[in-house]
Amino acid sequence: MIRQRADRGLRRKATCGFALLAGAVLLSSCVSGKDDTSGSADAPAGGSGAETEDSSPLASSVTTSTKLADNLNVDVLSLDRHNEDVVVLSMRATNNAESEIRLSDLFMYPPRAGGQRYTPNGVSLIDTKNMKRHRPLVEKGQEGCLCSDWQGDIDLQSGDSIDFWVAFPSPPEDVTDMVVSTTITPDFPNIPLKTADSADEEITGSPIEEPRILALSSLQDDLDGSSSREESGDETSIMLSSDVLFELNESEVTSEAANALESVASEIDNASGKTVRIDGYTDNSGNDSINVPLSEDRALAVETELEDLVTRSGITFETAGHGSNDPVATNDTEEGRQKNRRVTISFEK
Repeated sequence: MIRQRADRGLRRKATCGFALLAGAVLLSSCVSGKDDTSGSADAPAGGSGAETEDSSPLASSVTTSTKLADNLNVDVLSLDRHNEDVVVLSMRATNNAESEIRLSDLFMYPPRAGGQRYTPNGVSLIDTKNMKRHRPLVEKGQEGCLCSDWQGDIDLQSGDSIDFWVAFPSPPEDVTDMVVSTTITPDFPNIPLKTADSADEEITGSPIEEPRILALSSLQDDLDGSSSREESGDETSIMLSSDVLFELNESEVTSEAANALESVASEIDNASGKTVRIDGYTDNSGNDSINVPLSEDRALAVETELEDLVTRSGITFETAGHGSNDPVATNDTEEGRQKNRRVTISFEK
């Protein structure tokens, strides 16, 4: 088993089981072989009881939104306050498949761009008491998050595990548990938030960008998957499946879409906003030269329909096509691609 320490600007390797120097800070990802019993991977120093391979995680899940399914197991190991501003989440991914799994950008959101670090920046924490989503802290001058740095593609061999950590802005003192949300698993609810035995000063002392704590939106999906709606602050966004609105690769609204668009028009009539934004999206099939124009044409087609259906005067429509950018689900499954083929209609309540 190899333990990797990700120090600021320097990456060093040492075999597991070595004596730790006083004050050493462990910011690491660890890969352990399935036959190895020498101990666990490192989590940030000062945790409220470091997890070992023999200890039970706080919560576990297999992936649900990728083709890996139960071949990749994800554990939550600990969630600790390191000071009044920083909490650190420790997790583990285990390959249960008979062949290797390339983690790459599975825990990233949005997917990795060229030259960007591979990091678990797609993980977030949800404060249900205050209805807030905490995004990972970002170190000044760095891309990605203040978290484990995987540096390149990670080939996780059969039976191997990798431990990783992510730093977040702290919630208020009265918050005692949070939800851990990832891009590839169901949410992990009620993860206890404890106080670290000692703060990891390398993490807490890192200069960071302005923390991102977002208002938690209310999201509701129809049972048939044809539409969903998101309520955020004073805005309503209604996402309609392109599979309901259009024929394959077409931009002419079908007769079957009438009921859905009439319902949206009624909501716009009853709202107060004067501007309606219509955004078209596709899955990642094809390329931008096809997807962007198609998404633009579909947004314009929906605008034409709504202009006829909305009875309130003074409404301005704004349309845009984004192609396969800004996916709301994985493109690795048909279910995910169906969610990504959509038209979103947004307006003030």
